[in-house]
Order: sequence, then C-alpha cells, then structure tokens
Amino acid sequence: MVPSAALVMPLKSFGSGKGRLSRVLDSAARTRLSRECAERVVAAAAGLSIIVVTNDSNDVCEWAQARSIACITQSTTGLNGAVADGVGWARARGFAYAVVAHGDIPLACDVRPFIDEGNVVIVSDAANDGTNLMSLPTDVEFTFHYGPGSLRMHLAEARRHGFAPRVALSDEWSLDLDNPQDLSDKRVREVFPWLPTTPANPH
Repeated sequence: MVPSAALVMPLKSFGSGKGRLSRVLDSAARTRLSRECAERVVAAAAGLSIIVVTNDSNDVCEWAQARSIACITQSTTGLNGAVADGVGWARARGFAYAVVAHGDIPLACDVRPFIDEGNVVIVSDAANDGTNLMSLPTDVEFTFHYGPGSLRMHLAEARRHGFAPRVALSDEWSLDLDNPQDLSDKRVREVFPWLPTTPANPH
C-alpha cells in the first residue's frame, strides 16, 4: 500500500520557462510545451494530492486552480526554497511523504512506484547528475541542493539523515527538456507531434 503522499511540483511562469530552447522554439511554442509537460506530470500523480509552488506567477496559479490543484507562492527564494516550501505544505497537512517532481518531464509516468516507506528515493537525469524526481519523508529537515551535481548532494544529504537512499532507474523520468537536442528524442516527438521539425531561429 502506498503511504500518504503528496506530489510537489515547482513551476515557473509558463511564458518565461525553457529559455535554453529559444534557439529552436519561439515563445508561443515554449509556453505550450511547458504547459503540456506540466499536464503530463499532473497525470503521473495518479491520484495523489498535488501542490504547485510558483514564484508569483499568475498564469501558473490560474492553470492550477482551473484543475482544482492547490497552488502557493513560494516564500523562500530559488528552486530549493520552492521545493522546501512545498514539502512544508505537505507536512503541515499530514502527508507522510512528498514526491518532488519537476514540470519538464515529457514522459512522466506513475510516481507511486518511487515511494519507499521509510526511505529516500531519487531518479536522476540521463547524465546521472541532476535530480528529476525524489520522494522523501516529510518529517525530515532535508536540505535541498537542486542545480549541478544535485544527485550526489541529495544522496549525501539522505545518508546524513541515516537513510540508505535508493537510486531508481526510469527511462521516462530521466528524460527532461533542458537543451534543444532533447527535443530530437523520438519519444518526445510522439508525445508532442506538433513540435516544429526545423529550428525557429536557426544559428
């Protein structure tokens, strides 16, 4: 049985995200892609409660509210602050676990297999450097380290709290959309067939 858990998803404004894709996608396409990726992560929650944490972005909160998803404006700065605020929200509402999932995962699938009772579970990016998904107990004062090398630092943080963290393999969750070459993945094209086949602003 899956323990009581909530999915925490930090989201920037849809219109300002994915700047590194600007060479191949115009603003409208990046906004659409950000929204549709977030929709797939919501579906991957598979019945868990969801909390969206944003940096004062009205479009994100309007999107969440239209889907009856809780949305808060982060009170702590940066991505690490947004995640900490979201996990704190889950803890305050009695959820034993939080699943931190980023909104740029085009192949997002059911998050429940990545919840291990009494442990921390991490799915890295394809480079085994970043943290694309992490589940953890909410009653731990966990310090988040999102950014370059976050996998290594999150594993160290989990061990510091006495866990034997599990690194889970997932072809779906390891694929994020950080760089233009990520869009060439055949699976991404199948999910988003509307993506242009030629760069919007070729260099």
